[in-house]
Amino acid sequence: MADQFDIWRTPEGELVLILQHDLLGDMATRAVCLVVPESSPAPTIAALGPIVTMGDQRFRIVPHVLGTLSIPELGQRITSVAHDRDRIIRAFDVLLSGT
Repeated sequence: MADQFDIWRTPEGELVLILQHDLLGDMATRAVCLVVPESSPAPTIAALGPIVTMGDQRFRIVPHVLGTLSIPELGQRITSVAHDRDRIIRAFDVLLSGT
């Protein structure tokens, strides 16, 4: 299953976060954003690049780098960061409304 707030590693090696709500699970695609190492350049507004952890590693969500992937293009499921739901949604609030 490709659930909202799961992180997947694409066959090309990129990490992506599924944004699409599970209500739309019957669709053949998923809306995603990029996930990069914490050491990658941070946005000027901290809330726009929330940090999530996977084991002992820290990663930054990049909400302004968006795409759509088919289920097979997702690759391998790595983990869920649903526990960081509020900070992820906050980042999209900043992206979409500036607040």
